[in-house]
Amino acid sequence: MKPTYFNILLYILIISCNPSPNKKTEFNPEKLVPYCLVSEKSDNSNILNPRRIFSKGDFLFIIEDYRMPPDRPLIHIFRKEPLIYFNSKGKIGFGPLEAQSVEVLNPGLSDSTFVMYSGMDRKYIEYDIYDSSRLGIREIKIPHSETPLGSIYFSPDSIFIGIPTYDENKFVEVNLQGKKINGFGKWEQVEGKKEMSYFHHFHLNQGWFKSDDDFTLLVNALIFRDRLEIFDLKTKEIKIIDGPSTELPEFKFYEASMPLDIPISNPYRYRDVFISKKRIYALYGGVNEAHYKETSELAKKIFVFTRKGEPILKFDLDRSVHSIVVDEDLNKIYGLTTDENPGIAVFRIPTRIF
Repeated sequence: MKPTYFNILLYILIISCNPSPNKKTEFNPEKLVPYCLVSEKSDNSNILNPRRIFSKGDFLFIIEDYRMPPDRPLIHIFRKEPLIYFNSKGKIGFGPLEAQSVEVLNPGLSDSTFVMYSGMDRKYIEYDIYDSSRLGIREIKIPHSETPLGSIYFSPDSIFIGIPTYDENKFVEVNLQGKKINGFGKWEQVEGKKEMSYFHHFHLNQGWFKSDDDFTLLVNALIFRDRLEIFDLKTKEIKIIDGPSTELPEFKFYEASMPLDIPISNPYRYRDVFISKKRIYALYGGVNEAHYKETSELAKKIFVFTRKGEPILKFDLDRSVHSIVVDEDLNKIYGLTTDENPGIAVFRIPTRIF
């Protein structure tokens, strides 16, 4: 019998590695060659308030906001080509194989299943793409950890890996018993703000934390500052890319366990990131809440990098989106629109540009 994703996780060995020094570079998007992408929008009455879009193989997964009527699904599954509705998953509830929310698609081993993380329930749930039930087929609880993780993945090599909410390291590995076994990268001291706690650094540097399908690369695309952090899981090297701006947002801080006071006028920077087998696609906004409320525009640029973090080009989008996936075989980018009737925008990538 073929071992399941969860069985393998229970029997793997822990590999300890020493982190390499961080590497930091800056980039100027004005020097990148721009390409304008025109989209076609696909509306679907099943989609109410989509938060994230993920992909696996021939399928797209649209994740709804957790504040849904209890009879609605949390996950919509679409075929990519042609773009048609296929199935729904994610039964809302507190029971076994149910979820209060789903947030992150985790790499899995079976072509017929996918794994979602439910932060409100602190558990991973595996779903079968093809069965008719909204329930998962198995689940695993996240252990209470001495190093709580704000963003988290299940790793075949390191059990749990994520960004800690209160720790000296940027990325940590935690075993099934909740014990920290490795830490990588250190928070940088902010000039004039030596009293910042680890939690303050976590808040300042929180973002969209994504893995590639093979779980060899992790990227954190920051919300409050212009920064990408690329973590190579093989070499344990962290590469930091700053830009378009290297300036930090204005902020104040109070107690060690309280979030930073960042003015609402501060622009939101990166809005999502996608890692393909060849490249990194970083969705960039650079607009604040007032602009979004007035125009419904959140992000209309995608900066494209190599997997080593070298800038290649930029895409200027004709439509605002807030979450993306890329299929390089189909030469398409799929994004969730930010207008009053959210749907899926499909952008065609020009051939022979890479």
